[in-house]
Amino acid sequence: MVVGSVLRAPIPEAGRQYAVLTVAAVLIVREFGVFKFPIPQNARLVPQFVTRIPFWGAVQFGAEMGTGMRTYSPTGLPHIVVAAIVLWASWGEAIAAGTGFALGRALMLLIFLAARNKEGADAAFEKGMPRLRPVFATLLAPLIVMLVLLW
Repeated sequence: MVVGSVLRAPIPEAGRQYAVLTVAAVLIVREFGVFKFPIPQNARLVPQFVTRIPFWGAVQFGAEMGTGMRTYSPTGLPHIVVAAIVLWASWGEAIAAGTGFALGRALMLLIFLAARNKEGADAAFEKGMPRLRPVFATLLAPLIVMLVLLW
């Protein structure tokens, strides 16, 4: 929020709206395969040891995983939410978005844990993701437009 407050200060509201809409449009079109470019992500696996100090290692790793700073990202759609938070969100909205992100991560973990065949669950996710990207992008597009128009 501090970074967002500093970044948004010199930009008029309309400019921030157009910036988020531009990010949203480019990333939604990317989900349909029109554009192909890498998205920012920190695609590292879970290390065996984060630091030599057990407690702080867990805190650091938990913060990195919880904020998406240490994860693979199969889609660019969360980056739209990041742009909206940085350029628009109040503290309460940012906390609500973070809570939604945490619930989504927890749901994925619970689904994986409930799977009887873990390798099969991974394979189904990898196989299904290309078909799901356009569906998620289509569902997200009206929400982004509503958020911009209602802001």
